Amino acid sequence: MKSRVRGARTPGINLVPMIDVLMSVLTFFVILTMSLTGRVIADLEPPESAGGFAKEEDSSPQTKVKAPSLDVGLNRQGDVLLGGNIVERDKLLTAIATFLATHPQGEVRLTVDGQLNYRQVDDLLVQMVEVGGDRVLLVVHKSDPEL
Repeated sequence: MKSRVRGARTPGINLVPMIDVLMSVLTFFVILTMSLTGRVIADLEPPESAGGFAKEEDSSPQTKVKAPSLDVGLNRQGDVLLGGNIVERDKLLTAIATFLATHPQGEVRLTVDGQLNYRQVDDLLVQMVEVGGDRVLLVVHKSDPEL
């Protein structure tokens, strides 16, 4: 009897089915992710841009009426400015209450320098919000020698 020695075949792993499964799983998650990112959020109004990107129909003066505003400033020394004059905080809060009572659609803008300490700005802003509520806005400018 002759002994038959067959050529030893090394077992191998067929990678094609494994790659098919991985690609299927990847495709599933890509489709799932793409379907979740396109959601529309109801009652969301995007902020208006100040850079002139408004649509033509919005740019006509008849369709858009600007609400009256009371401009308040806070300079680098911590002085409160109203109409360019330094005022006490009590007088400012009284002026804000009077302005908002006479202008129901009005808003109060606190303009500050970007280099001010946040604690100073926050203290004044909290007092203003207590009087004016959600009609008080914060405007931050880069270094401005006047404020």
